[in-house]
Order: sequence, then structure tokens, then C-alpha cells
Amino acid sequence: MKLKINRVVKKWKHVNKIKINNENFIKNPATFGRRFAIQEVETKLWKKAFKEFGLIPSCIEPIFKNYLGHHFKDGAATHIHKDGSPNGFVHTRCNVLLKKPPIGGNSVIDGEEINLEENDLWLILSSLENHSSTPIQKGERFIFSFGGLVPIKQIERIIK
Repeated sequence: MKLKINRVVKKWKHVNKIKINNENFIKNPATFGRRFAIQEVETKLWKKAFKEFGLIPSCIEPIFKNYLGHHFKDGAATHIHKDGSPNGFVHTRCNVLLKKPPIGGNSVIDGEEINLEENDLWLILSSLENHSSTPIQKGERFIFSFGGLVPIKQIERIIK
């Protein structure tokens, strides 16, 4: 899906305000070498992430909410998938790459690999776009994912 806006904000200026709790990881059952931890987030920071893309979510995404994602084994990758959303909304994710492995860890959206560096913020229309990541090697990948339900009318303004 082509966007009218830039999908990536390089070196997001608010990344240093993210507070992380990595004590309660849950193993991701969909693939090996991945886990996540639900995170509490200051509302202003959550809103700032979406504002970078001109979006105002109606609420935090209710299932995975905001989370810290961790790929920790060589070969770990996010499988190709779309996420669900209620009628009239798009499950939308603003992700920040907190730690990049030496090899892999880039986002892939509708078959296009997005080259990311640490502290980059990127947008995924999770319920509309197939998304995944490239396998990691020789390190680990941490992302912080802000989740929101955005009214479809807002999304229609940013897609070509």
C-alpha cells in the first residue's frame, strides 16, 4: 500500500522518553526466538507517536496494546501476517527500533523491506498491510510498539 506521507521518521526525537519494563516477557507462540512484554505508556507520548503521521487514534489497541518486542535468537523473525481490527477502524502501529542487530531486523511491509536504524519510528497499517521482519543474526532486536485503533476515515486521507 502506498502512502501519501513518509512511513519512517528518522531518529525520532521522543525516543528517550520511552520507559521500558522488560520483566514480564511472554513467549510469542507464532514463531521461535521472539517474545513481548505489554507496556504502560504515558498518553502524551502515545499521542506524539501517532501525531508524527497525522493520526489521532480513538483508543489504544485492546489486545496487544503497547509492547516491547524482542527477537533474541539467530534466525528469529516476525512472520508475514495482518492483524485484526473492529469495523470502521484500522489497527495501526507506530514502532520504534530501540536496538538493531548487526544483520537483519528490518521491517517488511507488503513485500517491501524498510531499512531501519536505531531510534527510527515507522508506521504500519497492521490490519491492512501484510507485515513481517527480516531474520536477525549475531545480536538481538528490540522494538517499542505503540498500538492504536484509528478511524478508517483518517487512514483514507493518508493512502494513495
